[in-house]
Amino acid sequence: MVVSGVDQPLFRSFVSVRDTGKAVGAGVLLGDDLVLTCAHVVNSALGRDRYDQTLPGPGRTVRVRLPHVAPDRDLTARVEPALWSPPRATAAAGSGPVPPGAQLHHGDLAVLRLPGPAPAGAEPAPFLPHAYGNEVIALWASGHPLPTVRAVPRVSAPPWVALDVVGGTEVREGFSGGPLWDRDRQAVVGLVVADLQTPAAARQPQVSATLYAISVPAIEAELPDLPPPVVPTARRGVQQLLAVLETILSTPDAVRACEELLASRLLRPSLGPGADLDRLVGLAVGVRRGVPELLQAVRETMPAGSGPQWERLRRVARAVSPGESLTRKQQRDLNGLLAHCGRTDPRELLADVLPHAIELPAVTGLADTVGVLEGFEAQGAQPMPPLLQGVVRIGVDESEAGAYPAGDLEAWTERTALRLGVDVAAVRQYAADVRGYRAERIRAAAEHHAVRQAARPTGRPPDHRTAHHAAHRDAWPPAGRAGVGSAAVGMAPMGTAPVEAVPESPPPVGRPPVGSPPVGSAPSPNGSGPYRHGTEGGARLSKVPRVQVELLPTATGRHYTYQVWAWSGGDAPHHLVLARDTEVTSEQVVDDIHRVLVEEIREDPEPALVEFFLPAAWLGLPVDRWESFDSDEDGPFGLGFTRRVVIRTAQRSRASYAGWKRRTAALDTARSLVLDHGSTDRKVARARLEMQPEVGTVIVCCEPRHHGALLRQCVQAGVHTVLWHREEHGESVAADLLELVEGGHHTQLPETVRLERAKAVAEVTSTGHRGRQLSLMYDAPDHRPPQLAPDAWVLTQP
Repeated sequence: MVVSGVDQPLFRSFVSVRDTGKAVGAGVLLGDDLVLTCAHVVNSALGRDRYDQTLPGPGRTVRVRLPHVAPDRDLTARVEPALWSPPRATAAAGSGPVPPGAQLHHGDLAVLRLPGPAPAGAEPAPFLPHAYGNEVIALWASGHPLPTVRAVPRVSAPPWVALDVVGGTEVREGFSGGPLWDRDRQAVVGLVVADLQTPAAARQPQVSATLYAISVPAIEAELPDLPPPVVPTARRGVQQLLAVLETILSTPDAVRACEELLASRLLRPSLGPGADLDRLVGLAVGVRRGVPELLQAVRETMPAGSGPQWERLRRVARAVSPGESLTRKQQRDLNGLLAHCGRTDPRELLADVLPHAIELPAVTGLADTVGVLEGFEAQGAQPMPPLLQGVVRIGVDESEAGAYPAGDLEAWTERTALRLGVDVAAVRQYAADVRGYRAERIRAAAEHHAVRQAARPTGRPPDHRTAHHAAHRDAWPPAGRAGVGSAAVGMAPMGTAPVEAVPESPPPVGRPPVGSPPVGSAPSPNGSGPYRHGTEGGARLSKVPRVQVELLPTATGRHYTYQVWAWSGGDAPHHLVLARDTEVTSEQVVDDIHRVLVEEIREDPEPALVEFFLPAAWLGLPVDRWESFDSDEDGPFGLGFTRRVVIRTAQRSRASYAGWKRRTAALDTARSLVLDHGSTDRKVARARLEMQPEVGTVIVCCEPRHHGALLRQCVQAGVHTVLWHREEHGESVAADLLELVEGGHHTQLPETVRLERAKAVAEVTSTGHRGRQLSLMYDAPDHRPPQLAPDAWVLTQP
C-alpha cells in the first residue's frame, strides 16, 4: 500500500493492536522493530484485566497490524520486560494497582518488540513535546482517517495532559495507546490514555469533553531505558555543524571513534569503518537529545588543543537543537533528584528565573519546570543559563531540610556547568548570593514585622507564627539579582532590596504616594514643562519616521519570525519591507532592522522610532537590550540606546477601543497612575483603572511575576502608555519612574527612556542603573500597519 499526501509520517508509523481479529487499541512505531502503546491496551489484547500489573509471560504474544503499510498482514509482538510500566495507583514506582472505579492513574506504558523489522514502507514516528494551543488529531484503533478526534492541549494534569475535544468523532473505546499527532509540526506529542465522558443528556454534540494523554516528557521519564525517539529532521545550522566538526575530528579514526560512541549511547547500530561526518550528524539530529549526546561524544574523543573550536561547536549545536542542552543521562539523573524535592513551588521558580516572560507556560512539577528553563539562554552579562539558575535555587531551598538531595544537586550543577562551558566559580558565587540575599530578606522582613508589632495596640499579644511566616515571605531574589557580588546582572548590595516599611514622614513635595494620583486641586498637564513646549514635542513625534516590527516569538522566546514595515513620515503609506518566516535569533532581528534603517528610512532631522508589535504574552520581552555584533562597521549595534524603542500591542479588543481613544485624547491633561503591590489582584487593578477613565499613562511597579496580569489589565482598559522596570520594584523605584513620566510632555517619553538606556550603557561601572531594564509600551490607536489595523475600526493616520 502506498502512503502519500499530508501526515505521511503518522500513517507510516500508526499501529493497530488487535485481539482475535478486532482492533482494541492503537500504538505507534518507535523504532525499526519497536511499538509504543499503553499497558492497558496490551492487557485488553491478551484478554486480561485492563489494570493487571503482572508482566505477560514470554509465551504471550500480541497481534498488531500496520494498516496503512501492510493492511492484510498481522504481526506477532512480545512485551519488552524492561519497558513494561503497568497502570498503578500513585506516582511511586511499584505502588499498588489502580482502585476499582478510579480514572486517574500512573504508568500505563508498554513497548512491544516485533519479530523483525517492520514491513517495507513503515517508518518510526517523529516525536516532539506538545505545544499548548496547537490542534492535534487522534486516529481510532483501525487507523481509518474517518473516525478521527480533534483536540487542543489545555493544561498539564499530572501524570497526564488534558485536552479539550473540539471536533471529529465521539471518543470511545479504541483510541487508547494511539499517537496524538500535531499536524502543524508533523510530530507525535503524546499517547491517548483516557477520556472524561459528559452525561449523555448534556452532550451537544455527542463528543467527549476532555481527552487525556501521556506527554512525551512523561513517557521519557517513565521509561528511562527507552531508545531515544526520532525527531523531525533539524535543518537550521546543520551545515555549520558539519564545518566545525571537520576542524575537530580531522581524521577517519577520530570520526569512527566518535560515531561508535554516539551510536552506542543512542542505542543505534554503528557503521564502523563506513562512518563519516554526515552519518555522525544524521545520528544526532534525528533523535531526541541527540545533539547534546553528540557534544558529549566529541568532547570525549576530540584531540588535545581543540578548545577554541569546541566553544564554536557548542554555539552551533545550540542553534541546531535550541531546546536541548542535557544528555539523556544528565536529564535522568536530574529528574531522579528532583523527585525528592518538595520545598520549591514550580510556578514561583519559573517566575523568578524568567521575569521577562510575561505569560509563563503551565508547569506542574519541578521536572516540568526545569524542562522549560532548559529552552532559554542566559540573558545579558549573566553567565548562568536559566536551567542552572533554577537548579541552584532548588538546591538552596532543599538545603534547609538537610544534606540530601541538596548536596547531590550541587554536584550535578557543577558537573553540568563544566560541560556547558560555564565557570564553576560563577555557579558557586551565584549559590552564595542566593543564600545571602535570602538571609537578608528574612532579616529585613523580621525587622519590619517587629516594627508593626510594636505599633499594635497593647491589649493584643504578638503573633509569633505570623512573624515566622513574614520572615520567610518573599525571600527569593528577583531573577538576575542574587545579592552582593553576584555573577548575575544588575544586583544591588545586600540590604537594598525593597522591603515594605512604615513611613516615618510624608512623601516629598511633588511626589505622590505610590499607587495614588498626584495631589492637586485640579488636573494639570502631564509634565512640568510649559504646555507650548509639549505641543511642539507632539508635532515632532507624529512626523517621526518609524520602523515597525510584528514579532512572533517561538514557545521558548529565543527564536522569532517577523514582518517589518517602514513609514517615512507625512502622507507616505506604510509599506512592507521584509517578511521572515524562518525562525531566527534576536541578533538577526536587529540585523534586519538596522538594514531597514539604513536603506529605507531617512532619519533627518529626527531619528526613527522603532516599534515592536508583540502578542500579549510577550510584552515583557527585553527587545531594548538586543544587539547585533556584525551589522555595524564601527562595532556592535545596540538598538535600545541608539533609537527610541517602544512596545506596542499586536491586538486590541473591540470592547476596549472606545476607552483607548478616550485615554489617548486625554494624555495632555490626565494624571499618571501607579499600580503597585496593592494592585496585583486583577479585579483591584481593573477597578482602579475604571475609577480613572482619563488616565492614559500607568506606572507598573510590583514583583515581576505580577507584571503580566497588570499589563493585560492595562491593555483591556485601553491604556496608551505603560512604563515599568523589569526587575526592581518598591516606592523609590515608582518615584523614579514617575519622575521620568512627569518630567515632560508625553510625546517626549520615548526619547527620555532612550537616554536613560544610553546612560546605563555609558556608566560601565554601575550594574544597577535603572535604564538597563526599562520597558515602555507606547501604543496609540493610530500609526498601525494595515495588517494590524482592524478594518472595522476605521483607523486613520494622524
